[in-house]
Amino acid sequence: MSETNGIRLSWVFVAVALISGAALLYDVAPAGASDDHDEARELMASGEVMPLADLLARPELEGLRVLEADLEREHGRMVYELELLDPTGRVDKRYYDATSGEPLGARLED
Repeated sequence: MSETNGIRLSWVFVAVALISGAALLYDVAPAGASDDHDEARELMASGEVMPLADLLARPELEGLRVLEADLEREHGRMVYELELLDPTGRVDKRYYDATSGEPLGARLED
């Protein structure tokens, strides 16, 4: 590799690093993330789904740490998918009807 090509690649690396740093600094969200948040807010305002905070206040979820919470449409029904960590370090997923809060099932993660 010639010295000119090496310098050019160095500047490309610097540019990529600066752009990546700026994106992290300004907390750039992935495309569509804002739309998902807006849709979830509209569903909650219309009463189609219950607030996630209400679901997380349930006694059976006490002492569990929420690692991830997703609101998804499954088979025509809005569903909260919760990835939870218990005090022993076990991770499991639990599914709840997002309108009623009814438990739909659980799956233990490996």
